[in-house]
Amino acid sequence: RRTWRIYGATVARTGALMPLLLYVVLGVGGVRLAEGALGVGGLLAAVRYAGLAAGVGTVTGRLAAVVRGRAAARRTAALFDLPELPQGERRLPGSGPGTLELCGVRVVRAGTVLLHDVDLRIPGGATAVVVGRSGSGKTTLAAVAGRLTACDAGRVVLDGVPLDELSAEELRREVGHAFERPALFGGTVADAIAFGDGPQPCPESGPDPEAVRAAARAAGADAFVRRLPEGYDTALEDAPLSGGEWQRLGLARAFHRAGRLLVLDDATSSLDTLTAREVERALAREVRPGTRLVVAHRVSSAARADLVVWLDAGRVRATGTHAELWRDPAYRAVFGEGTRSETDARPEPATEPPGREAVR
Repeated sequence: RRTWRIYGATVARTGALMPLLLYVVLGVGGVRLAEGALGVGGLLAAVRYAGLAAGVGTVTGRLAAVVRGRAAARRTAALFDLPELPQGERRLPGSGPGTLELCGVRVVRAGTVLLHDVDLRIPGGATAVVVGRSGSGKTTLAAVAGRLTACDAGRVVLDGVPLDELSAEELRREVGHAFERPALFGGTVADAIAFGDGPQPCPESGPDPEAVRAAARAAGADAFVRRLPEGYDTALEDAPLSGGEWQRLGLARAFHRAGRLLVLDDATSSLDTLTAREVERALAREVRPGTRLVVAHRVSSAARADLVVWLDAGRVRATGTHAELWRDPAYRAVFGEGTRSETDARPEPATEPPGREAVR
């Protein structure tokens, strides 16, 4: 973004300088003509050369736009080539807790088995953290759990209903996602947080401001959004955001429309430890209750989870609490050298604040 912003400013300055160049040529040429040092033909030639230079600058700008367009087309072509996942017409039971089950799930891509016959059950309302070394299949598991990709064998079931039998609307309403590098859409910051929320009761008024701010507060984004030139009404493309701030807006979008299952795929990786901890607390206390499947690398995240799923080379090596798994040296090695001991990473006691209000 910074590169294109600098490029745009450079092009704008160049466009402003071209008419100035013509005026300078006319001024200097007129003086030289009055002094007799330059003939009329020479002055006309100089003016024409200045016009040609301006034209070359314009053509160069157009060519640069064509190059950017071709690069964007190549990136989006991969999206258009993806096959559409078939969906059914079923709905989830109205009072389901969000129990997630993976039954014999196998995923193969480009001849490589990414997940090997995974069997897993996450109780409704629980927070399950998925850990493992790089390439162990964590992101693939998160994608399959939310049906961003299909499994080649087995099935994924939410509250007794296979995900591929749900209608697309029901699936996206009840299963939310936040990513390490979120793609945000919308004209303003508020639109980006509320994106995908369906038709508004009053389109002229835009998304519900209170719901948007509540989601932003839960994601730790409210403070920096308020500092933007126009707050939540700041144009998204003009918002000077860091990687961590961009990631928090992605979390706010997920919190705003949290369903009974929320999948967070390394969604706090760009946040410092303190901010990530505050987001985890808000997720437990201020966001609509439901099941959480979290891909994480921090030992503190695993310590506070109800269940830890340890992946190794596409297989579930073990499940249990962090305290139970910490006894295994291979599990401790997943978090690298110098991690805190089990007693230092104990989960905080769960407290239920009075008057919980769900962010929807």
